[in-house]
Amino acid sequence: MNLYTLKALSKNYGEGESLVRALRDVHLEIPPGKFVVVLGASGSGKSTLLNMLGCMDRPTSGQILFEGADITAYSKRRMTQFRKTTIGFVFQSYNLLPDLNAVENVEISTEMAGLTRADAEHALALVGLSDRAKHFPGQLSGGEQQRVSIARAIAKRPKVLLCDEPTGALDFETGIMILEVLKQIHREQGTSILFVTHSLEIAMIADMVIRMRSGEIINVTENPEPLAPSEVEW
Repeated sequence: MNLYTLKALSKNYGEGESLVRALRDVHLEIPPGKFVVVLGASGSGKSTLLNMLGCMDRPTSGQILFEGADITAYSKRRMTQFRKTTIGFVFQSYNLLPDLNAVENVEISTEMAGLTRADAEHALALVGLSDRAKHFPGQLSGGEQQRVSIARAIAKRPKVLLCDEPTGALDFETGIMILEVLKQIHREQGTSILFVTHSLEIAMIADMVIRMRSGEIINVTENPEPLAPSEVEW
């Protein structure tokens, strides 16, 4: 069974002369357990697609099936529960609370999922930050803050990790480190990862690449031999 199946998915914003067709009749199948890159220029619809997959927004028309269930038909409450239990989000901005230390920021996620501080500490260990657990965001580098945000996303053990340009604000070396962390999570936990980027080079680490343009999917390719993050340059 596919992780996601999209049927004639469209998303419009505005109306009349200000109408923007962010997604246009998208059909797509995503198998489970893949590291998927959604590739496209700014305005291509890739972030809108990610929001639809994560139940952050509803499509204008069409269906999204998650493991066979039509999540577009969910009530607002059920969509919230789906996000809380099934989806982890990582964004370009870290969105950490400055008055909470690293482990406390991760605990925001574990508490919502009914888990414990031990689960938060385990997530920090997975991203290599056990020794920074008591540090506040202002005491952490950009790469460390992004790793805390990844720990927060994976602490509840989601089936899917949705990443929207998580290396966009980082320098090359730090970006590679973040990619290595994500690949490790994918490899060791089997988490399905969907990674939005405009970087063709980053797409080379993916199992599957979805290319978008003007709200449409122009092609989907499989990569039989993905590169390791250490082999990527941009």
